[in-house]
Amino acid sequence: MEAISTPTDKPAFIIGPYLSPFSSPAMDSENLVAVASGIGVTPAISLIKQYSSTSRRLNLVWICRDAGLIEHFLQNVEFSRDGYSLVYYTGDRQLILQEDMPPNVFIFTGRPNLTRTIAGIISSISTGFGLPEELGQVLSRTPAEVRSKLLLEKALSIYTMDQLYEYTVNASNHYSRNLRPQVVASFEGVMSTMRHLLGSDFDLVKLEITRHFNKIDTEGDRQINRTDFGAFFDLMLITDQDDSMVNIKRGLERMSTCRNMFESSADVKKSESADEFGIKKYLQGDGKFFAKNWNMLYCGGSQPVLDQLKDFKHKFGIALSVEKFDW
Repeated sequence: MEAISTPTDKPAFIIGPYLSPFSSPAMDSENLVAVASGIGVTPAISLIKQYSSTSRRLNLVWICRDAGLIEHFLQNVEFSRDGYSLVYYTGDRQLILQEDMPPNVFIFTGRPNLTRTIAGIISSISTGFGLPEELGQVLSRTPAEVRSKLLLEKALSIYTMDQLYEYTVNASNHYSRNLRPQVVASFEGVMSTMRHLLGSDFDLVKLEITRHFNKIDTEGDRQINRTDFGAFFDLMLITDQDDSMVNIKRGLERMSTCRNMFESSADVKKSESADEFGIKKYLQGDGKFFAKNWNMLYCGGSQPVLDQLKDFKHKFGIALSVEKFDW
C-alpha cells in the first residue's frame, strides 16, 4: 500500500456517551425485574454483577432460543442468589446444562406468560414466601437423603419427565450388553440419571434409590417403562411423616410452588383477567413494596414482549424502562 505523501484531515463528529435507560431505574429502585430477549440479556447480567452485593433485588426473566447462548451464560455468569433467574428456552435442541446451578435459577421450555411470571415474582418477594435465598438455604441445611428430594424437585423445573426418561433410556443403551437397542429404562440407566441429577449426594442415597426401583420393578427384570419411571420419581419425592421432616416438606413446597408460579404453560386467560396473586395490595400505599419501589427493565427486539410489559405497567403502576433494538 502506497504511503500518502500529503497530510489529510477529515471532520468527525462524536456524540455521547448516552446513559443507558437501565442506569437510573437500577439506582433508584429496590426491586427490579429485568426482562430480556436473546442477546438483550447482556445489560441485565451487567446489573446482576453490579448490584449482587447490595440490598437491591434483581430478578431476571430471559427469553431465548439460542441454546449455545444460554449454556454459555449459565456456565460463566454468577447469578444473584437473592433474585429469581428465570430462563425460558424456545429453541429446538436439548440444552446441555451444568449440574450445580443455583436453586433460584429455573429453566422452562416455551414462552412465559409475563403477566403471571412478574406477578409471581412480586408476590413471592412481597409475602416473603419462597424467597430466592431461602431456596438455597433449604438445599444447604438438609441431610443428603432430604436434599436429594429437593434436587429432584429442582430437576423437574429444568426437564420434563419425558426428557428425563429419554435420557435414562439412552443411558440404558450405553450400559447394555445387548446388540438390540433398549426401548425401556434399565436399572443401570436409572442409576446413571440419578448420579447426574444428585451429584455428590448420589452415593449417600444409593440404597434408597435401589429400594424404590425394586419396589416399582414388580417383574424383577431390572427394567421399567415410562409409566413406572414416573412412579419411581414419585417414590423418590415422598417425605416421611415425622416432625423432623416439617422443614423439608416446606422446602419441597417452596420448590414446587415456585415452579408452578413461573411455568410457561400456565393458564393465560386466568392471569390476564384477574390479579391472580393479589399483588395490588402490596403495590398500593406507602409500604416497602409500593409500586414506586419496583421497576421493570426490558432489553431486546421483541415487540410482543414489550406490549405485554406495557400492559403490566398500565395494570399495576410499575415503571418500565426500555432499551430496544430499533436502531
